[in-house]
Amino acid sequence: MKLALIKIILLSMLLLSFNAAWAADSEYLLTEKTYKALSEAQALMAEDKNSAAETKLKALLGKVKSGSYEMAVVQQTLGYLYSSQEKYKKASDLFQKALDSKALPKKVSHDLNYNLGQLLLADGQYKKGIALLEKWMSSEKSAPTNAHVLMASAYYRVKQYKGTVKHIGIAIKRDKSAKEAWYQMLLSAHLELKHYKSAINVLEKLITRYPYKKEYWNQLAGLYLQQNKEFSALSVKMLAQRLELGDTKTLMNLIDMYSYLRIPYKSAQMLKTGMNDGVIKTNLKNLNDLADSWLAAKETKKAASVLKQVTALDSSGKADLRYGRVLFDLEQWKSAQQALSKGANKLGGEQAGQAFLLLGMTQFHLNNLPQAKNAFKKATGFAKQRSQAARWLQHINNRLTEQKSDKSEATQAATG
Repeated sequence: MKLALIKIILLSMLLLSFNAAWAADSEYLLTEKTYKALSEAQALMAEDKNSAAETKLKALLGKVKSGSYEMAVVQQTLGYLYSSQEKYKKASDLFQKALDSKALPKKVSHDLNYNLGQLLLADGQYKKGIALLEKWMSSEKSAPTNAHVLMASAYYRVKQYKGTVKHIGIAIKRDKSAKEAWYQMLLSAHLELKHYKSAINVLEKLITRYPYKKEYWNQLAGLYLQQNKEFSALSVKMLAQRLELGDTKTLMNLIDMYSYLRIPYKSAQMLKTGMNDGVIKTNLKNLNDLADSWLAAKETKKAASVLKQVTALDSSGKADLRYGRVLFDLEQWKSAQQALSKGANKLGGEQAGQAFLLLGMTQFHLNNLPQAKNAFKKATGFAKQRSQAARWLQHINNRLTEQKSDKSEATQAATG
C-alpha cells in the first residue's frame, strides 16, 4: 500500500500545474493569488513542513468560493498532504468533497477516483474502496497491472476469492516476470474456493519456477491426496525425497535435464534464479553455462549481459572474444571493438586469428578503414583466417584508393 501512496503524492506535484494543463479552458483556471498560495503550500510540503502547509491550505479554503474549481483544487491538495501523513480518513473525506463538487476536469476526477479508492483500502474501508475502484476500472481502457494486484489483495481481505482469482490472474498473464507472491495469492484463493484442480495447476507452475522450495512439492502431494490420486501423491513425495530439494546438486540436475530436453529458456531461468537466490555459485563455469543457455534460447542480449560479467572473471582473453562475437552479432560495433581488441591482445594461436578477423570487420562497420586494414593484416598471419583476411584486405585497399581518388578530384575542383 505504501507504493500506492507514494504515487498519490507524486501525482499531487503534477496536479498543481493546473493553469498550464487547462489553460485552453477558462473554466479550469486558478486566480494568480490562489495559484501562488498553492505553490507556496507545495514548496512547504516538499520540505516536509507539513504543519505550515496545512495552515496555509486551511486558510485558503476560507478564501475561495464554495463548490468552485478553486475550492476543489485546494481540497485535493490538502487531501494529498493528509495522505502523505497517513491520515487516510481526513484525506479521503477531502477527495470525496472535491469529487462531489463536480468542478474538476473529467480526467482529473477520473484519476482522483483511483487515488480515493487506494486511500479507502489503506483506511480499511475495503468494500467502499473495491466498489469505487471497480467503477474506475470500467472507465479505463486497460488498467495497470499494479491496480489489478491491489484489487486482488482487497478482495482477499474481504474473503471474496473469486474477485482475487480474476484480478491476480490478469496480473500474472500480463507480466512475464510475475512475482512469487502473486502465484501464492492465486493458490490461496483457489484453495479457499476448493478449486483443487486449479490449485494443482498453480503449484505446478510454482515448482517449475522454484523447484528447490520443498513446501510446494509437499502441497502438491497433499492436493493429489485430496483428489484421491494416491499414486501421484506418492510419486511426488518420493521425487522430493530423492532429489533432496534445496540442495545445489538438485537444482543443477534439473537445469541439466532442461538443457538435455532442449528447453534452454527454462534451463537459463532456473540457473539465473538459483544464482540470485544464492543456491548456485556465481562463478566462471556457471556464468558460462548461463550464457550458453541464453544463446541457445536465442536471447542474445541476455547472453551478452552475462558474458560481460564473465570477462571480469576471465583474464585469458577467451571471454573477451566470446563477448565481442555476441556484440558483433548484435551490431553493437563500438562495444564489440573494445572487447575484441582486448581479446586479440591477450590470445594466441587460432583464437587470436579469430579475434583479429572479427576486429577488422568491426572496424570496417565503424568506417575506421586504416584500423580495419591493420587488424586484417594481423589476421593474415594465421593459417585459418589468412584467405578471408586477404579478401578483406583487398576490399579495404580498393576503398582507400577510391577515397584518395575522390579527395584528389575534390581538391582539383576547388583549386581549378
